[in-house]
Amino acid sequence: AFILHALLNLNLIDPVERAIERFPHRQTRLGYFRSQEGEWDSNGQVLWILDRYRCLTGRALSKPLVEALVKGAWWIKNKRLSDALEEPHAGLLPAGFSAEHLGPNDYYYWDDFWSVSGLRSAAAVLRDRNEQRLAQAFDREAELLLAAIDRSLERTASLRRHAGVPASPYRRMDAGAIGSLAVGYPLALWPACEPRLLDTAAFLMDHCRVHGGFFQDMIHSGINPYLTLHLAQVLLRAGDGRYWDLVRTVAELASPTGQWPEAVHPHTLGGCMGDGQHIWAAAEWVMMIRHLFIREEGDRLIVGAGLPRAWLTGRQPLRFGPTPTPYGPVTIRIEPGPQQVRVHLDAAWRGQPPTIEVSLRGCRGLIAHDGPRCIELERLPADAQAQEAAP
Repeated sequence: AFILHALLNLNLIDPVERAIERFPHRQTRLGYFRSQEGEWDSNGQVLWILDRYRCLTGRALSKPLVEALVKGAWWIKNKRLSDALEEPHAGLLPAGFSAEHLGPNDYYYWDDFWSVSGLRSAAAVLRDRNEQRLAQAFDREAELLLAAIDRSLERTASLRRHAGVPASPYRRMDAGAIGSLAVGYPLALWPACEPRLLDTAAFLMDHCRVHGGFFQDMIHSGINPYLTLHLAQVLLRAGDGRYWDLVRTVAELASPTGQWPEAVHPHTLGGCMGDGQHIWAAAEWVMMIRHLFIREEGDRLIVGAGLPRAWLTGRQPLRFGPTPTPYGPVTIRIEPGPQQVRVHLDAAWRGQPPTIEVSLRGCRGLIAHDGPRCIELERLPADAQAQEAAP
């Protein structure tokens, strides 16, 4: 799902379509998209990437994919444990080993967040097809699961010394909490400044970094470039300038060929486990660079909020695109100048243009509603720029 999402955002749509058309062949009769037995995140991920494909390309899903999507959503509903249980895992997905870097079998919130998003994605696909009854049913299931997560977190809050979302109801805050960041990135189920999300990021920044990168001491025992970028994405979304420190750290860990191992040895800075050229890390680098230039937030597009000040101080133009968005493909070109910065948007909107929020460091922000092709931003005075947060 992560890899296909990066390919979509690089406009490599046909290879993604070929891949997702094979998904139904990996689905059991009960609706389970089986990667490995005992991983309960897969259904949510499949439903999410199918919806992202639909949103970013404007193409309708084939009939076999829609049928598989419906079966996959019912599987999530049927797999959930009873809400009537008295234990903190009431209403959640069963214990499983989930993502390998989280640890041994447990009731992982990672699985639950993906399942909420999968149910919402299924509802969105069906609503677009005017199948309102099924869409409402899956939306309701998503809200019930989200309520179960909230209930579980409330029940176990007193057991932890640190605020935030642990890997499971039965874990203290540790490096496995990196999986719980999925609620902020890539799923955006919680607002960017939700306290529980920011508390989780703060714990990981304060307690789980080595040489500036996120160190996963659960199974991997190394610095994880791709998980470091998950943390950076959450900070970027919240407007926390420390995201740039993480991006630079990952850039410095790259091999001479621009690749990363799955985990980096803290002493040799070479690979210490997993893939030598980790494609998930490459996918996260693509998404990080994309989100420096443009990302979605609710019903609007945020342009330029991640670009560091140093990239905007010279005369070198910046360009990114074309990249698909739910509103149509967009190419961004930024021309820095001494007094102002011009932002050019070359877009092929599908229907009404979205609200666009242009936010460049050192410039006055602007919100536009009519899909402008050129936006001029005035540079802030030097004293106002000095008060801005890094980078």
